[in-house]
Parts: sequence; C-alpha cells; structure tokens
Amino acid sequence: MSKCYMCPRACGADRSAEAGACGVRENMRIACADLHFFEEPVISGTRGSGTVFFCGCSLGCVFCQNRDISRGEMPGREINERELADIMLSLEARGAHNINLVTGAHFVSKIATALEMVKGKLSVPVVYNSSGYELPRSLKMLDGLVDIYLPDYKYFSPEISDKYSNAPDYSERAEAALAEMFSQVGKCELGEDGLLKRGMIVRHLVLPSCRADSIAVLERISEILPKNDILVSIMSQYTPEFASDCEFRELHRRVTRFEYDSVLDVADRLGLSGFSQARTSASGVYTPNFKEDNM
Repeated sequence: MSKCYMCPRACGADRSAEAGACGVRENMRIACADLHFFEEPVISGTRGSGTVFFCGCSLGCVFCQNRDISRGEMPGREINERELADIMLSLEARGAHNINLVTGAHFVSKIATALEMVKGKLSVPVVYNSSGYELPRSLKMLDGLVDIYLPDYKYFSPEISDKYSNAPDYSERAEAALAEMFSQVGKCELGEDGLLKRGMIVRHLVLPSCRADSIAVLERISEILPKNDILVSIMSQYTPEFASDCEFRELHRRVTRFEYDSVLDVADRLGLSGFSQARTSASGVYTPNFKEDNM
C-alpha cells in the first residue's frame, strides 16, 4: 500500500507511514471481539453475533456512539490476517450465530485475505457491517466471501451529511455501495431457525430534527432496491450523550416519539419490511465497553 484510495475520502495517505482519513495506519487494529446480543433479532439470535469491532472510520459522524474506537487515540491491538482468521474461528467455536465485521472498510483488502483463509472452515454466515460510505470497487474484493451485508443509509440530504459527517457525497456513495452489496448477496434467505443466512439489512438511524431526511432515505431505498428482497431496520437509538461536545444544538436531545413514529408510518406506506426499536434503545448501555479486555 503506497497511497490509499480504498474509501470515498481518497486521501492518498501512505498508511505504512501515517494514518489516513480513517485515523489508522495500514495494519488492522481491533478494539473488541466478542459475542454481541444487540443486533437485529435475525442476526443476534439467542447465542449472539460473533462481532469484531475495527478501530478507525473514514466517515467520522459527530454523533458516533463508537467514538472511543473510531477517532483519536485508538484502543485495542494490532492483528494480522492469520490472527483475524483465528479470531473468527474462535467466535464460531463459542457458539456465535455468525461472524460480524464492524466498520472495516479501511482494512477491506486484509479482511478479504482473512476470509479467504477461513473459507470452507466457517459454517456460519459472514456479516459485513458498514457505514455505507464505501466504494464498489473495494467491495468487490468481498464478493463470494460475505453472506450478509448490514449497511447504513444515513442521510439523503448533501447539506445534512456535510454538516454531520463532512461528506456531502454520502447519499451518492451509499447508493452505489448498496447496489454492489445487493448484487453480491441477492434476496434475504432465512434458515429454519429464523436467522438470516444470506441477504441484506439496510439500517437507518432517525436523527433529531431530521424527520424529512429520514423519509427521503426510505423513499430512495424503495426506489433503488427491490423492497421485497431486503429488510430495513429503522433505529431510534440515537443517544445525545455521544454528541454532547458538538456544536449542533439540535443533536443535544433525543428523537421524539412523533419523529420516530412518523418515519415508521412512511415505511409502512412504502411496504418496507424489517425492524423497529423501542425508544428505550436510546441508551449508551447498548454500546460495548471498549475499555474492557474482551478479546
């Protein structure tokens, strides 16, 4: 890796010598590898999702609930491809329903190598959990290696995505990424146990004062993807404590019942199937403690 153009930031950093826009250098760094029980029911099941949280992120949302590992001084430890492969196999041995790789876009080539190492050894699905801010050409490295895509579609408005993530091109990039993801995995397939074996769940987090943008996101999802073949997860878990130091005062409150329910009403009208959350999910208690030794 001489210059990095792996994500839409196209920062061109020499990550062998310096951190890129993602905040990390070229060696994979993980903060946590453990069973996680707070994903959608078809992912978490009863035994949990075998989740690997990667450090760094190229999007950098001002309200990020994983901010302890996505910016600043990174916790955790560096690993190589063989170590990641061993971690995935050990999570399956602990009973994980799947292997869930969280925010690994900036390590995608190394993740692909690790997945090649466990291909034919893992008997559970591989989940790629993404901000949606990805490049199709990078995602192509995962073709045939990922069973379930779990991307966000965070914003439709360039003004809002610029304001909160410094990414005015977010919706354009996310739509291209979602199209590539769907082309790889196709329609959702559930196993006899009711868990997702293959397919895509598109997530959207409703933000305070952004109800109209959330509605636009759902309308775009119904236009660009075959809505009968995907699942949509509409989240109410926005937690203002993670944005308490940002300048945008509208983010210093929780999403109201009216805001969230009106977005759910639009999802019903559009015929989107999937998941919603109780408003009690808006709590930091559901965010892993990345300071604990859980590797």
